[in-house]
Amino acid sequence: MKVVRIYVLSRRKISLIIFLLIVGGVLNITQRSLTTPSLVRADGTYYKVNTQEKIVALTFDDGPDPIDTPDVLDILKEKNVRATFFVLGKAAQENPSLLKRLVMEGHEIGNHSFTHDYQQRNLIKEIEQTDQEVFAAAGTHTYFYRPPGGFLSKYQLETIKKNGQVVALWSVDSKDWRNPGVQQIVNNVMKNVFPGAIILMHDGGYQRTQTVKALGPIIDALRERGYRLATLSELKTMDSEIK
Repeated sequence: MKVVRIYVLSRRKISLIIFLLIVGGVLNITQRSLTTPSLVRADGTYYKVNTQEKIVALTFDDGPDPIDTPDVLDILKEKNVRATFFVLGKAAQENPSLLKRLVMEGHEIGNHSFTHDYQQRNLIKEIEQTDQEVFAAAGTHTYFYRPPGGFLSKYQLETIKKNGQVVALWSVDSKDWRNPGVQQIVNNVMKNVFPGAIILMHDGGYQRTQTVKALGPIIDALRERGYRLATLSELKTMDSEIK
């Protein structure tokens, strides 16, 4: 005979279980939101341009990295492509020679905060710290700002605009931050690309071997479809809605 055990829970225990389930769910959501880029396409942000011309911008976040950034730059040089790099101030501080190389090879440097704090608790301070590191190393200032993870409140957007920067997000996510495999990174770009798109990739923050291997095929595939690649500043001049 099978014995069936019946457990009777007190209201206190039931309340505790419910509380733990809620807290666990919140923590899970918070953890996921802090590791998954969030694309905020709010008014006043730059994530694409309105154009019929086949032109797109390649952008790279979280560098410069002493291992992967040089490989990315080698490929871009070989393919004669200029891109925009959103650098972290701390990484820039540690790798000033890479910032010099970025500028010397015609690339554009954007601002990605100093410490990659998703909450951006010291927003303007970190933007200014990063800009100072970029200027000290490469003699140029940053104009575009990309918030870590793409997280941005309306207040933060207004604060950044008042500080003189343009918030630049993206419209095509390569999802290379997931390390899903080289071909999947290529597919993520090519299945979603369109004229005027801004493509998100990474040259730092973690091992980017898959990104490096996918970069050349992405550039080749884009050109086979007739696309031209540009920096964010160049892309912005193509916007048909600019008065």
